[in-house]
Amino acid sequence: MKFYPDIHEYLETVENRKSVSAKGLEETALKVRAATGLDNDVSSDIVKHFYQEIRNSMLRGDAVVLRGLGKFFISSPRSGNKAKVFPKFEPYDNLLDGLNE
Repeated sequence: MKFYPDIHEYLETVENRKSVSAKGLEETALKVRAATGLDNDVSSDIVKHFYQEIRNSMLRGDAVVLRGLGKFFISSPRSGNKAKVFPKFEPYDNLLDGLNE
């Protein structure tokens, strides 16, 4: 399996221990709770682990595809400096169409 530069060391030291934060994360956890009946802590853990897995997959060089939504992936800059990588999201047309209606 090919990793991006220095990512292997990063994954060994923080795999699923580095906190994930995003705008709306707690709101998403509340929606999981409402839909499943799970308690707050479990719902928050599910949402955080979901995003951690997306992040870790991207750092391994994998594209993460969510059907009907889009694709998350890592892009290296055109400068050729592979020490810097950037997370990208490429939405599918049906998502864009739905948002633009």
